[in-house]
Amino acid sequence: LFVAGVKGVAETGLPLIYDTLMETAQDEVGTEYGLLADAVRHPPDNSSASYRLRQEARWHDGRPVTAADVIFSFETLKANSPQYAFYYKNVAKAEETVAGEITFIFSEAGNRELPHIVGQLPVLPKHWWEGSAADGRRRNPTETTLEPPLGSGPYRLKSFDAGRSAAYERVPDYWGRDLPVNRGRHNLDEVRYE
Repeated sequence: LFVAGVKGVAETGLPLIYDTLMETAQDEVGTEYGLLADAVRHPPDNSSASYRLRQEARWHDGRPVTAADVIFSFETLKANSPQYAFYYKNVAKAEETVAGEITFIFSEAGNRELPHIVGQLPVLPKHWWEGSAADGRRRNPTETTLEPPLGSGPYRLKSFDAGRSAAYERVPDYWGRDLPVNRGRHNLDEVRYE
């Protein structure tokens, strides 16, 4: 995901395993609702945006989603992916301002779209990426991998044949299953990409 398009191609279904801070409404133009974040605020001049994480948000390994995960995701994606570097070019930095709250500081004021843009950030597990794979090798977000990644979303990678197909299975104890933004969604037990 970090280096997709630079080194290799990311599997098409990976967005199923990662939650974002906000979820784009499919039937309301320019509207997002809280997913990992349960609150967002920004000053009248739109020079920053602050997101408060839901306390119940969890990775598939049971660990909580943290502000450190959000900051790690932003910094690593912006530093290693030309796509995200361009997308977040007007976001100067991300910092934890109070426990469980991340503030994105913008390089310009007045851009009403920037709070929406950072709300779409795919949040990745810092602890997993800084850990080691089953074979003992340290994971490296700047390298491609065939190791199934850890997510926080409604599905997890079940199986794959690199470059040909992938199957994702629904996570039965998905932390966000009952959020209003997810009602009526993620009803398939398995999703396949061929």
